[in-house]
Amino acid sequence: MPTSVEFKKKKQSPLEKFGVYYLGIFGKRDLSHHVFDFSDEELSKKINRISNKGIFLSALVGLLCVWPTVYIDVLKQNETLLIHYSWVAFVTLISIAIEFYVLFIIALRAVHEVSELINIHSHKKDFLQSGPFNVTNILARTALELPDPELNILGIDPFEQISKRNLFILGLLYKLKIVLTNLISKLILRTGFGETIAGISINYIALPVECFWNGMVIHRVVMEARLRLFGFALSNHIADNLLHDHLLDQLSDDAKIGCLRAIGNAVVMAKNYHPNMIVLLLRFQHLLHIDKDKRYDDWNLFLDCLKKVNEKERNFLLDLFTVAVSFDGKVSTLEISKIKDAYGKDYELYYPRLLKLTENLKAGKLHAAADLCKLDFIAG
Repeated sequence: MPTSVEFKKKKQSPLEKFGVYYLGIFGKRDLSHHVFDFSDEELSKKINRISNKGIFLSALVGLLCVWPTVYIDVLKQNETLLIHYSWVAFVTLISIAIEFYVLFIIALRAVHEVSELINIHSHKKDFLQSGPFNVTNILARTALELPDPELNILGIDPFEQISKRNLFILGLLYKLKIVLTNLISKLILRTGFGETIAGISINYIALPVECFWNGMVIHRVVMEARLRLFGFALSNHIADNLLHDHLLDQLSDDAKIGCLRAIGNAVVMAKNYHPNMIVLLLRFQHLLHIDKDKRYDDWNLFLDCLKKVNEKERNFLLDLFTVAVSFDGKVSTLEISKIKDAYGKDYELYYPRLLKLTENLKAGKLHAAADLCKLDFIAG
């Protein structure tokens, strides 16, 4: 890892260690295929199969683990409040512990299967072999929905334009979804049908609610794992093409610095440490042999660079900027408000490409995305 990358002092969480441990247990098979060997249709079918299996297993686990809580709630409803809720709390805590453990294993297994399909280890030039942004750690955080570590890379601060308090509140609201859905569902049923439906307590509404949210979580985890692994594959694909065509050798020093500014500003506008952007940034830093902080997240300096370099270099930088902005699978409102200034007269050429590339990444169309990740000296 380049010395210009510094991670904020924070110990690896027990959950991330748990994920890394189990991903290590699953092991690495000696696979010979390359992700680009599969068509987009084949990749979609295989990943959907992994996702569907994970959804089924997670829903089944949710059903089995929430049933004891509902059953004891109904069974003890005529007892005193203390006895009733003591039993409910006891059974719920045990059920939650079992459910979380099994769900983590299911999520890790699903992510591992996606990684084997992508076969990221086929990229012989992958230099991210250690540290928080190696493949295993990224996948562990993806499966367990853990935040990516904060870092200082070449002075770039992704949280420059976002409140960390807002990030915490958003995470807290997400955790309340299941509880709120369960309460609202009970209220609607109680209002419309009373305490029972066909002799069955409305408390059992918790069963389908739990199954639904468990399935949604696994589906999201698999889709995010696919996006992050595609980011690794495309970063290596882009780097290999640049080396093969000797394109970086044709760039001036200003344009080389502009490459890091193109990615650095995309990181800031995305407002997070999405691994795809970080890996792309580290890949270019490695290729360009640049280690000094030169305010790579300064938007005005990037715009000045686009005006300063020649037309061909400008086209190259806009290609790279488009790829970087799309790499987290979405275009933020901040990005939409600023990209016109970067694209200038070529807005109508690049903006549709940006939207299409983002759409392809989100939809899991690797080959279609790779075609739009081409970097050259031609506008558009």
